[in-house]
Amino acid sequence: MRLIELLAPARDLACGIAAVDSGADAVYIGGPGFGARANAGNSVEDIKKLCDYAHIFRVKIHVTLNTILTDSELSEARDLAFRLCDAGADALIIQDYGLLEGPLPPLELHASTQQDSETPAKFLFLEKQGFSQAVLPREMSLPEIRNISSRTGLKLEAFVHGALCAGISGRCYLSAALTGRSANRGECAQLCRVKQNLFRADGTPLARDRYLLSLKDLSQARNLEELIDAGISSFKIEGRLKDAGYVRNVTAFYRRLLDEIFERRGDLGKSSFGKTRTAFEPDIEKSFNRGFTEYNLHENKENYANFDAPGFVGVRIGRLLRQNRNRLSFRTDPGVTLNNGDSLNYYDGHRELHGFRISRMLDTDTAEIFQEIPPIAPGTVFYRNRDAAFDRLLSGDGAAERKLDLTLEYAETARGAILKATDETGFSGKAEVVLPDPAPAKDRDLLVRNLRDKLSRLGDSVYGLKELRTELENFWFMPQSFINRLRREALQDLDNQKKAARPKVSRVLPEDNPLPPEERELDFRANLHNSAARSFFVAHGGICPEPSYESRKPEGPVPVLVSKHCLHYCFHLCTKRDHARAQKLYLEIGGSMFEVSTDCKRCRMIVSGPLKKEDIPVRPV
Repeated sequence: MRLIELLAPARDLACGIAAVDSGADAVYIGGPGFGARANAGNSVEDIKKLCDYAHIFRVKIHVTLNTILTDSELSEARDLAFRLCDAGADALIIQDYGLLEGPLPPLELHASTQQDSETPAKFLFLEKQGFSQAVLPREMSLPEIRNISSRTGLKLEAFVHGALCAGISGRCYLSAALTGRSANRGECAQLCRVKQNLFRADGTPLARDRYLLSLKDLSQARNLEELIDAGISSFKIEGRLKDAGYVRNVTAFYRRLLDEIFERRGDLGKSSFGKTRTAFEPDIEKSFNRGFTEYNLHENKENYANFDAPGFVGVRIGRLLRQNRNRLSFRTDPGVTLNNGDSLNYYDGHRELHGFRISRMLDTDTAEIFQEIPPIAPGTVFYRNRDAAFDRLLSGDGAAERKLDLTLEYAETARGAILKATDETGFSGKAEVVLPDPAPAKDRDLLVRNLRDKLSRLGDSVYGLKELRTELENFWFMPQSFINRLRREALQDLDNQKKAARPKVSRVLPEDNPLPPEERELDFRANLHNSAARSFFVAHGGICPEPSYESRKPEGPVPVLVSKHCLHYCFHLCTKRDHARAQKLYLEIGGSMFEVSTDCKRCRMIVSGPLKKEDIPVRPV
């Protein structure tokens, strides 16, 4: 059976536990440093707590160590890797090749999407360097995925949900160019989510104050089986800055979709154990999103971006019927129920987004707002980006719980009893009690009922009783305290057995294989930020290694963003689809100007800059 992994994000320990309870087969989380989300770090102690809990279900913990590192940081990162290993981590997600030039703990190595691995030769190179798993770029199409999976033994991981970067990961320098905050160092300023202006070369404006680089969020909910058949074994949800409610909802949603596939196909199964129950009906439309796109999976470029808003607009709830100052009456769409505390959004006549929170509902369709609101035209479409009732379910006690099937076997000994606890993972724990003065029970039926009642009281443990077997010969009277002790100690021993049985990793020893030809001369795009990375690069056939963009900013305009999202295409200037003549555009971000060109052979947009005033042929009008 081929095992499929649902990989969920964790901002912190609480989010990690929420991911496990909601059905994740693996969780990725940042440690105290060197993660590509600088604001999502966690102590080693918290990661140990997460590992201890996750491993009860055989859920794996992947820790991000995926920034490029300075020489002074390398030894600290190595030390952290060993401490994470001791804490119970199962895998390290890394970007910097400098880490391969020295000792690493016996953990799986996963190649970060920041490595921008897009050719079969690159994946084969990673496999021979000891990596066991690699994250595909978000831009990949199904034919590209099939081509790679047919030529490598690496476990392939693909993003299936969450935010999309406009630029190719690991090769985007827009934030570093304008703010000094590097995406490769975990500090992206997300300039793709701010307003921009677009001009022709003669200065004619094509767009002003639009979110031209803000992509919709990714959802491959409809394409999971196609991705499995293309070779994907790990499905990754983006969101290490999201809260526990988001993690619960999205993880539970994809858990259900995958389980439905597994029910139909006996050749597939999940890679962890336990069944999840939720107090809510998972619905990804109700958690933060910018609208959804499958991006380039089927090479359809019609639905990538949302130029009007960079955030969560919400789900349509209907239209405004009338307004009486701060009271709004709606003609709601079928199935919509508004609640106190809901947040609503609407676009004004200038396509600017506005919003407010419902203070109280006066009736089913009329809301009162405890703030001054401007006049809004009747017929305006409204959206809900916070469903208060749904959020309460997401954050309530028992929002999601995960249980392991448990079999208990109670057997008498010469002077007491033994209880064996075996769960669906195949592990067993035992406990034994010796009676100080064993004597047969006066009422055997009552003894049997008492044993079944007390042993089945699993409370808020991670176990759900599937079967209880009893072997009674002497029918010893067993005090309630002894029965409770047997149950408690057997389950504790079961947990300890699973924690101690950590699978050993036998990493393939690196081979002396050269970098693929397309990777041997990458100028600053090789992201060589330390001397060890440069040594690795040269030792594997790299030519003329240049310092990273972050350590020495290149002279003159250089490509700072390469994207499958293309502004020429969006504005009907594509040389293929629209038969337009090739031309350059100019993108203005925060007062800085960039040249926008195309690589039509690979169907990509290239943003270069920032430009000096003398490099701009015509000033915008």
